[in-house]
Amino acid sequence: MRKAMVLGVLGLAGTLASPAFADDFSGFRLGMNLSSDSLESDLFFNPVGTTEALRNNRFGYGLFGGWALNKYLAFETGLRSGSEFNDDPFINYWETPLDVSSVSSHTDVKGIDASAVGSLWIGNKFSLFGRVGVFAWKAEETMSIFRDAENGNPATKQTVSVDDTGFGLLYGAGIQTQLDGALVRVEYQFTELDDLTAPAAFSLNNNKMNSLNFSIVWVLK
Repeated sequence: MRKAMVLGVLGLAGTLASPAFADDFSGFRLGMNLSSDSLESDLFFNPVGTTEALRNNRFGYGLFGGWALNKYLAFETGLRSGSEFNDDPFINYWETPLDVSSVSSHTDVKGIDASAVGSLWIGNKFSLFGRVGVFAWKAEETMSIFRDAENGNPATKQTVSVDDTGFGLLYGAGIQTQLDGALVRVEYQFTELDDLTAPAAFSLNNNKMNSLNFSIVWVLK
């Protein structure tokens, strides 16, 4: 999926890039990004009393804006969202008196980030860059528990949800270049989220989200 996203972003850059970018890096900027996001978590399910490690992926997207002091330093803030992180954990634990057929996990993460971006240019067209900032996130975890029809009892579905908000440090590193007048980036980002706990049901712990981002930036004249 990530290879397809690279090709798609490069094609989009060639179509939408503005020649006004030129070599003037300072000023207000506007951008958009697509990403392949991964969420690593430890899901503890109270009825079973065990923990399962989850690693789920999703398609992410966002819009951002900011201001560049010069070609070396910029400040950016943006909105981030995407599809849900979905999984079907605990498939090997149902030979128990709980008589549970299956469990599904759905995690929704979105938020606002703000960061400083420093660039080290190698020539006029290519640079390495790093990012440090904060991510104000909102997350919702939903667990659905399914029981098949048995002994005259109908099939049932029980859903338990918990949501929370918080702040985490945001780190990023990548490469960027000018392509047909736009600044095109490939970047790795990392942040952590607090635990999500529904008492007597489950807890989603040690949440780490990393992303491979592809973005295009325009300077507004």
